[in-house]
Amino acid sequence: MQEMISLEEAQEVVLSKVHQLPAEKADLLDAWQRVLAEDVCSKVNLPPFNRSPLDGYALRAADTQNATQSTPAELIVTEEVPAGYVAMGELISGTAVKIMTGAPIPRGADAVIRFEDTKEEMFKVKIFNPLKSGDNISRAGEDVTKGELILTRGEVLTPAAIGMLAAIGQGQVQVVRRPRVAILSTGDELVDIGEPLPEGKIRNSNLYLIAAAVKAAGGEPVLLGIVPDRLAETSVKFHEALAAADLVISTGGVSVGDYDMVHDALKQVGAKILFWKVAVKPGTPVVAAESKGKLIFGLSGNPAGASIIFEVLVKPVIRKLVGERRVLPGKALAHLDDEFSKRSGMRRLLRGRVYRQGEVLRVTLTGKQNPGVLKSLLNCNALIDVPAGSDALGPGKQVAVLLMD
Repeated sequence: MQEMISLEEAQEVVLSKVHQLPAEKADLLDAWQRVLAEDVCSKVNLPPFNRSPLDGYALRAADTQNATQSTPAELIVTEEVPAGYVAMGELISGTAVKIMTGAPIPRGADAVIRFEDTKEEMFKVKIFNPLKSGDNISRAGEDVTKGELILTRGEVLTPAAIGMLAAIGQGQVQVVRRPRVAILSTGDELVDIGEPLPEGKIRNSNLYLIAAAVKAAGGEPVLLGIVPDRLAETSVKFHEALAAADLVISTGGVSVGDYDMVHDALKQVGAKILFWKVAVKPGTPVVAAESKGKLIFGLSGNPAGASIIFEVLVKPVIRKLVGERRVLPGKALAHLDDEFSKRSGMRRLLRGRVYRQGEVLRVTLTGKQNPGVLKSLLNCNALIDVPAGSDALGPGKQVAVLLMD
């Protein structure tokens, strides 16, 4: 077992242990924000036929060659074609078809003129300017051609991607299976939401905080509730978690107190401890273990410590499981708005909010930085990465930030 390793070493250790999960077929709306497990080529042209991009008249361009403001071309309007319908016959010289946006171009027509550029009188339309063949026609395959690669394996499916799949008629798609993530909280001091709160007890916010973070990262949380600070019960709960999920997360019980049972419980279930403690605050006393190819993370019981270590260590694992290409947090430089007067003997990750001011990226602290404080996570979209041994930070100082989604 390694002890007190760097964040980067910890990331390397756990990411080397996980591989992308198998694929499964999903309906389109269930596939949103999931990772595509196959290349998708279009089996059709988009649009599937030549169509009008505007409301106007379909005609033969040759019939307008001599049109002027004083001597307009006059064409007989033979029919009207709304979107979703086709012209009844072939357009012949000297005639025009009134056509709506999206309607197929009638056979025999090779141009469209918009309503605003014409004058309609009874069953005739006057054209005041000559058109060229092809004017105002959206060609079949103009957007996507049959056989074209439109989405590649490993892409996260956005609303636009879902729309494209619908447009080509693909109602299901192969995506990477979501990992089931078992979550449990340890501690005699915890009570669940909705229960009476006796003196000396606190609400179990960590269970829901981490579960929501798991969902945001692409996993399916399996809530296993609260485990008291007793070895036998903690071990049983880890057995249950390993049987129910692809990944296990616990909060609390990972420090060195008399009631911190997670280390011993992991040994009892036969898990191999990979490391204990990461050289970063908050969240230092994290433990990572492996059992039968599944990772187990024991996070701090402090909400901020648990949330931050989840962001930089556990979320990358979930992202790799679901097949994302980029798994680690993005990095940037920003100018600090505030003062942080505490000197940092150990590397710190401060909760902050990044925003852009003109061409400059700035970051402001979101509140108190104590590991047990939850409120400063509310508007946090970045972690200010303060190296070990840093002096106090002042306004205007350029700092490194880890970007959260």
